[in-house]
Amino acid sequence: MGKRPGRVVTAATACAALLAAGGHAQPARAASFGANDDTALFQADGGAAYFRQMAALGLAQTVLTVRFAPSAPTAIDEATRLDAVVRNATAAGLRVVFAVYPYPPRELQAGMGSPQAFATWLGGVAVRYPQVRQFTVMNEPNQTAFLRPQFSAARTNVSAATTGVYLAAAYDALKAVDPAIEVIGVGLSPRGNDDPRAPSNVSTSPVRFLAALGRWYRASGRTQPLMDGFSFHPYPVQATDPVDKPYVWPNAGLANLGRIKQALWDAFDGTPQPTTVGGLKLYLDEVGWQVDTTGLAGYVGRENVPVTDEASQAAIYGQLVRLAACDTDVAEVNFFGFYDDRRRTGFQAGLYRADGTPRPSASAVETAIGETTLTGCSHFQPPWAPAAGVVGADLVRSRALGRTTAVAGGSPTTVAVAFDVAEGARVTATLERVDAPESALARLLSVPEAADLPSAGAAVAYGRGEVTLVLPPGLASGRYEVVVRFAAEANDRRTTGLRGAILLVRPPP
Repeated sequence: MGKRPGRVVTAATACAALLAAGGHAQPARAASFGANDDTALFQADGGAAYFRQMAALGLAQTVLTVRFAPSAPTAIDEATRLDAVVRNATAAGLRVVFAVYPYPPRELQAGMGSPQAFATWLGGVAVRYPQVRQFTVMNEPNQTAFLRPQFSAARTNVSAATTGVYLAAAYDALKAVDPAIEVIGVGLSPRGNDDPRAPSNVSTSPVRFLAALGRWYRASGRTQPLMDGFSFHPYPVQATDPVDKPYVWPNAGLANLGRIKQALWDAFDGTPQPTTVGGLKLYLDEVGWQVDTTGLAGYVGRENVPVTDEASQAAIYGQLVRLAACDTDVAEVNFFGFYDDRRRTGFQAGLYRADGTPRPSASAVETAIGETTLTGCSHFQPPWAPAAGVVGADLVRSRALGRTTAVAGGSPTTVAVAFDVAEGARVTATLERVDAPESALARLLSVPEAADLPSAGAAVAYGRGEVTLVLPPGLASGRYEVVVRFAAEANDRRTTGLRGAILLVRPPP
């Protein structure tokens, strides 16, 4: 989201929930911790003391926002201040990460700027700051606040394709400066409403955004990756949530990292872009629980979101560090931010209050980093692997309504099939004959071909659904089975087939 003191942070970016989901079993560096905060750019000493505070807690990196303005395509925002800040952060022993993206979105929507102009500008930034070895490219492009349009006039996602073009151009430009530069994309928000007609906050859910990005990438014919790592912003749905509260599909947070890994695998498996199965790492670039600042000096305005208390934030942040130590797919975690915004319409999730005094979370993070540096993960965490079928697909019941007897010339009999599913899927129920007809005459005269047997389908997502089969009059007597097939919305190669109840169709009296 890019933290600038005194600037309003939109509600769309105060998002999502928790961490768990197993890591991939392969040698990997332990996660490092840092803060995503631009406060130093506005301090008289260029953040010299501020960065020493970061380093003292055991933080390893600082993430700074550097925006590309399409209306001023050669300018580096706050360049003079940025020079001093990068110098001071490096002197404090911190790695500097630049979060770069085109802004404001209205200029892109108006046709200003281009991926080529962005790439040229970015190459210049990399040359000016050779000590910066990691760039996070794009910022919450599934949110209208940072990229628009999200959808075409036909109501299909277009923000993913725009992101793909910009990310590809940035990757090539940065690698041309130095192949060792790490390109991290895409700074994804944990939630979206997938509603082109929403009265506000038109946005795309992370799972569906990644599916659209994968479709664009495959269609582009590109033979190079888009990114060396994947950036995700797993905010809680609200700050009163515990760290382990999950999002509902197709959104995702800390407790749903497996869902993000699956979405990456569905989007890019079999392409030149690696997934976490092939070594792609996750960068949790913005995460924070906002706290109550009532009665504290230095803050102005009123809270605009639910907030937690300082003790709860400290416990959550310590837990987050320990959880990250158990997921070898996580390369970095960056708290958003280090100091609070003074305006309550901004963000107050820092390790330090706005006046520069430490919160209990500062000590909690320092302790947890020290512990995990020495001991690593405190328990066995099974490796994550992609699902082969549809996640959570299960039959609840198959029941006949109005009996299973079909009477020739009478009203059709219906069979309702209920099921559960934990992701978007196309569900199809069919009837299959499981015994031989009783006579040659029945085989000749009364047994429908398989294609003539009833079927029904529905598109469903995350929860319980039902489809209804209508048995035609004159259906031959015998034994039939309800067969339910699931195909994942995000990847129709992932399928699950389940067999339901046996139906006995009796001859009419």
